[in-house]
Amino acid sequence: MEGRTLLRVGIFVSCVAFTALGYRNSNGDNSDAIAAATTVACSSDDCSASLEQQARGSFGHEYSFQVETTSGAKKSSQQVIVACSREFTLIGDWHCALKPRP
Repeated sequence: MEGRTLLRVGIFVSCVAFTALGYRNSNGDNSDAIAAATTVACSSDDCSASLEQQARGSFGHEYSFQVETTSGAKKSSQQVIVACSREFTLIGDWHCALKPRP
C-alpha cells in the first residue's frame, strides 16, 4: 500500500474508534458513573441522595441529586449537581466533582 492509502485507512479507523467510544459514553452502561456521582453528592454517613435527573454526553455526564442530611433531630434537603468525566476524555475511570452553583 502507498503511504497515502495507509494514512487514509488510519484516519478512517481512528474516526470510527472515537465515534464508538463517544457512543459508549453517552449510551452505554453508566452504573459506575452514577455510583461515583452518588459518593460525591453524599459523602457522609448521615445523608441520603436520590437521583432526580441525568444529562449524558460523549465527553461527560451531569447528575442532579436531592440530598437529605440528618444532624440530630434536624433534617435538611438540598439539590446538588455533580459533573463526571472520564480520566482520558473518552476512556478511563469516571471522576466526579460537585458543580458550583451560579
